[in-house]
Amino acid sequence: MDRLGQFIEIKVKDIMIKNPVFVTPDEKISITELLMVRKNIGGLPVVNNPKTKELIGIITQRDIRLARFAMNLESPNTKVKDLMTAEPFVVKINDTLIQVLEIMLEKKIQRLPVVNENNELIGLVLQNKILKTLFKYMKKTV
Repeated sequence: MDRLGQFIEIKVKDIMIKNPVFVTPDEKISITELLMVRKNIGGLPVVNNPKTKELIGIITQRDIRLARFAMNLESPNTKVKDLMTAEPFVVKINDTLIQVLEIMLEKKIQRLPVVNENNELIGLVLQNKILKTLFKYMKKTV
């Protein structure tokens, strides 16, 4: 199999971030934004409960920036659930990079939560990580 064929066959479980940082729906936006800035994270999965980690949404820095134009985010009452995208697109651990890229490119998104059969958050796939992996494969062929 050629290098591109090998790259295409990579599974989500091989490149995902395991146990990603997440937030809950009742977390304050101010705290969530600070967490993202401090950890240099563009978006966070939202789970209903830290123990069960059932995925219910995703919140991004872009969501927060766009909302600033539409509402007063300085309100201490603004919470993650007010701005998150509910029922985000997800992938499973055995999905291939081709399947992941198809969703990312079609839906114009940079991160996909990885869930198990119970919709529990188990990982996160980042577009940047896919690009780094592709770069490694390309470098080896030159």
